[in-house]
Amino acid sequence: MKVVLLAGGKGTRARPFSDYIPKSMIPIEGRPVIDQVVRYLARFAIVEEILIVCEFDFFGNQIINYFEGKDSIVLKKISFIEDSKNGTGGAVLRAEESITNGSEPFLVWFADNLCALDLMDLVSRYNALNTQLTDGKEVTGILVTRKHRYEETGRVTVEAKDCNRIVKFIEKPIVELESPEALGIYLFSKKIFEYLHQQESVARHKQTNSFNLSHDVLANLPSTGINLYSYNLDKNTDWIDIESPIYADRNRKIIRRIIEQMC
Repeated sequence: MKVVLLAGGKGTRARPFSDYIPKSMIPIEGRPVIDQVVRYLARFAIVEEILIVCEFDFFGNQIINYFEGKDSIVLKKISFIEDSKNGTGGAVLRAEESITNGSEPFLVWFADNLCALDLMDLVSRYNALNTQLTDGKEVTGILVTRKHRYEETGRVTVEAKDCNRIVKFIEKPIVELESPEALGIYLFSKKIFEYLHQQESVARHKQTNSFNLSHDVLANLPSTGINLYSYNLDKNTDWIDIESPIYADRNRKIIRRIIEQMC
């Protein structure tokens, strides 16, 4: 199985750090976040190659130079694909030629996301779903999601009839989400490229040449009868998007817990 790590983008939330260094190079426990992800995924025997999609400019070259010679350390082939700056949908599409030569399914992972995902269980879920389907269709993709979230601020319960007197205070609780939250980690069949090409044509017609994987592609597929599924993380498996160095510093406990889970 091949893995596509999306490491392009401007990282506006990480400024001013991202004015000088790619967001995926934010240091986490002594290593760039993308390095933490690569080393974790490389441990799975099912992973045959890691494809990093990044810009081939000053910023992207920092990522390329960092991983130079590290194939022998992680014991997996690491390849680089130039991000054409056509949005996240365009970034995945750039990997099509490399993915076509591999087996299905393939994994797409935003390189600034940390999670000790049970990859083997995710793939088993994919295979089981394909076995169970009876409508002649195949699984186009599985989106990794969660039904819970750690809040950064405290929550209060108030008595409205008593001038909003606080009757309960909970510091940074775990909140149950009404709808599962998509986490930027996807397992796709090659069928996804068909829909990416369709959206690419739409973007060109609109003369934007840029399209978003989530907003322009995935958001529209369920209504067309395409088989997309959700894979919910259990409460013992944490996830975090390393938005910026400041955000990472505020969430040190969660990050250290994830790194421990990834070891």
